[in-house]
Amino acid sequence: TVDKRAFETDVWIGADMSTRADILDAALAVFAEHGYRGGKVRDICDRAGANLAAVNYHFGDKASLYAKVIQHAYTTANTGEAMPNLATDPSAPRGQLAAWIGWYLRRLLHAEHTDVGRLMAREMADPSPALDQLAQRSIQPIFNELSRLVQAVSSSALDDRALKLHCISIIGQCLVYRSGSSMLERLDPPHFGSADADEIAAHIAGAAVRALASAPTDSGV
Repeated sequence: TVDKRAFETDVWIGADMSTRADILDAALAVFAEHGYRGGKVRDICDRAGANLAAVNYHFGDKASLYAKVIQHAYTTANTGEAMPNLATDPSAPRGQLAAWIGWYLRRLLHAEHTDVGRLMAREMADPSPALDQLAQRSIQPIFNELSRLVQAVSSSALDDRALKLHCISIIGQCLVYRSGSSMLERLDPPHFGSADADEIAAHIAGAAVRALASAPTDSGV
């Protein structure tokens, strides 16, 4: 026999979790279009088919909801690939660095022209307090792994400033293919997009390896 109370509890929990997911998806769309300051909780509720009490129950307030949405968006941007790391093959840091660059670039291009991409672009241009939490929890570990790979590839030990400059240079070369895509598409061909991710990644990796092969031990500042 079916335990009616247990059955009803399971149904309620399922509906409750569905409401939470619906609110997250609706909030992603609204915040991507209007930003944190312009996005209204009432519009999110209308889009999700939920009431204000559900938002308060699951997330507390608008700021907490937005922080969850930003984290949700960053996770959603993942292509499903595991991040390459030095520990996988310490004897081949160049190969792992090239793999990391390909992984990162595909992740960026995967989110292009989506609500996730638009939301993250808005957040970078007009940061909210939620960016601090995202940076520490999600972005810093990724940057740390890139730092380990760059240090392992370098022909000499890099100080902190030089190491960070090399890492930012790599990230910047990847980011331009997404953040600058509207302008790049208006320049003379050939054009590069998500279908060319492997070619772009190989080019960036080659430039990085050549730079690191002759890297000084400090940033020169």
